[in-house]
Amino acid sequence: MLFTGCSDQYVAPSGKTAVSKTALLHTSWRVTVINGSRVVFRPGQKLDVSLVFSKGGQFSGTTGCNYLNGSYALKKERLSFSSLAITRMACSPQLMAQEREYLGAIRKVSSYAISGNSLKLFNAEGGKLMELIAVTFP
Repeated sequence: MLFTGCSDQYVAPSGKTAVSKTALLHTSWRVTVINGSRVVFRPGQKLDVSLVFSKGGQFSGTTGCNYLNGSYALKKERLSFSSLAITRMACSPQLMAQEREYLGAIRKVSSYAISGNSLKLFNAEGGKLMELIAVTFP
């Protein structure tokens, strides 16, 4: 990580800049942790693992290998996903395993919390499923 001055922003290795004030909607969220395991950019990977929430209850994202979209329901801190659709490109076994973890975690999401530029997604028992960071594109 490269920190810039005393601001709340930094430039990540991918060249994307994290933002300091964050809204759930219309923010590109890059997944950094799934089920306690750090998400790493793997050889052959072309896409960040990500989520973007749009108005009207629609979301889109990438698994690192495939694109996904679907619906979400949001009520206060409650969040759930449904109607997942995904492209079916084949990738390396490591990317496919990461994709399965990601999709399994999304299906279990029950609530969320935003702190600064960090989004955390939780299951119904309050266990942390994923950590994400807000990014903008330069």
